[in-house]
Amino acid sequence: MNHRQTITEISKRLPRLKRRDVAEVLEVMTELWLEELAQPGQTVTVANLGKLMVEVQSFRSGGAVGRRTVKRVYIRFRPTEKFRRFVLNAKINEGPFE
Repeated sequence: MNHRQTITEISKRLPRLKRRDVAEVLEVMTELWLEELAQPGQTVTVANLGKLMVEVQSFRSGGAVGRRTVKRVYIRFRPTEKFRRFVLNAKINEGPFE
């Protein structure tokens, strides 16, 4: 599902809201989440879905002569138990994995 499809589906479920208003809310939400995730150690938690976080790990790399500090950035998603069950049930009911 992409941005436009999300706006369309929300507009169908909440017909009192204009598509333009739905799009604006999604844009503001995205900006807030980006600002939050850009800060060290912050997370974004979405009810019934999971937690999104960015972790930065620094370590020393190289030999005795060319030693340098390297940073790795990990983008992690930790799904809720409800999300896990929902996805597993959907996949199990779908038939064999491909």
